[in-house]
Amino acid sequence: MRVAVDTRTEVGNRMVRTLLAEGDVAFVGILNEAVPSRKRSGSIDDVSGFDVLVTDGEADTTDLLAQASVAGCPLVVWPELARIDSSATVPVVHDANVSGALTAALATHPATEVSVDDTLTVAWTEPGKPLKRGHPLPFPDPIGVLWGKKRDDGRYVAFRDDEWAGAVIDIDGASGRRIVGVADHGPYLEALILAGVTIAAARGHYATGTHPASSQAEHLLPIFDELETEIAVWRSGI
Repeated sequence: MRVAVDTRTEVGNRMVRTLLAEGDVAFVGILNEAVPSRKRSGSIDDVSGFDVLVTDGEADTTDLLAQASVAGCPLVVWPELARIDSSATVPVVHDANVSGALTAALATHPATEVSVDDTLTVAWTEPGKPLKRGHPLPFPDPIGVLWGKKRDDGRYVAFRDDEWAGAVIDIDGASGRRIVGVADHGPYLEALILAGVTIAAARGHYATGTHPASSQAEHLLPIFDELETEIAVWRSGI
């Protein structure tokens, strides 16, 4: 596949390196930036002939959507879109990040199958000052247990003031407790998730229109596995 990238952040730069490590990626074109020309990467002026366009969200999404529409390729956006363009003629995938895509993908793991009597907790980390009270959230090492606060959607967020980031699904019930989570260097983890959603879009998993990355969560976990995401699984009562 051929991937066009608009990148202006550390996450975007790390994503480029992640994509170039994948054998399925034939070429990564860096949009509107002078970079050395190599066998599998180089500068491009437009996205014609590319299978997907991905941005870390710092550029004008409206302009990028116009370019993707002309080229007929999906557009993948790292953060949530401030404005949803319901008239998009190509797939537009947003929230391609830890809080959106990774938590949804972890919820499809076989260990997270939920029964009617189970209590489900979904949580992730964001940069910020750690809380001193709240709901205890069991992230994998080296993060460990953090205090989290509940969001309006029922999920939980915890804060880290260091380089680590993570996501976790915690299920507790009569059949025991199951915890499925990921902890890694923050920018690298975000870059890996953005790269995984980009690959999913290039493979045609998203339909025309605007969708959160989580809408195709069942396709994301195998791709994150291909990218060697280290998923920790803990079970009790078995």
